[in-house]
Amino acid sequence: MFRLSLLILLLQGFLFAKTYKVVFDLTTKSETVLAKKLVANTQKLRDFYAARGDKLKVAVVVSGKAYRFFIQDLAHSPYANETTLKEHQPARTKMLKALSKFATIEICGMGMKHRNITPKTLYPFVKPAFNKTEALVRYQNEGYAYIPLQ
Repeated sequence: MFRLSLLILLLQGFLFAKTYKVVFDLTTKSETVLAKKLVANTQKLRDFYAARGDKLKVAVVVSGKAYRFFIQDLAHSPYANETTLKEHQPARTKMLKALSKFATIEICGMGMKHRNITPKTLYPFVKPAFNKTEALVRYQNEGYAYIPLQ
């Protein structure tokens, strides 16, 4: 009887759980905005919804000055000479890997071409989109709430 009651409770939670969806339009060159407003805030928001029995689906669309944060091979990128970017890369890599466990990360493919950024220089969890607009339209048509982070 206990097992049946537990199963019913779990099924109710699953059946009535809501899924919240958000797409972040990340264009900032600020490591603080990346760390606090995107990563830390998103983790807290995910935990908040999970505590209520709900889910959070997160997408991040990268463009503008934020490209620099999603390049693993800085030496073969336009950011090869940015010393501070290199110095912060180990901590940023750890933070972005944690984010990638629960978020889809896409980067504007047109902007990559314009900046001479090749897909092989990106972190493996970052996928090029056709362009920023295409990705944002797709996510918003799937019901994702739009949040700009500049």
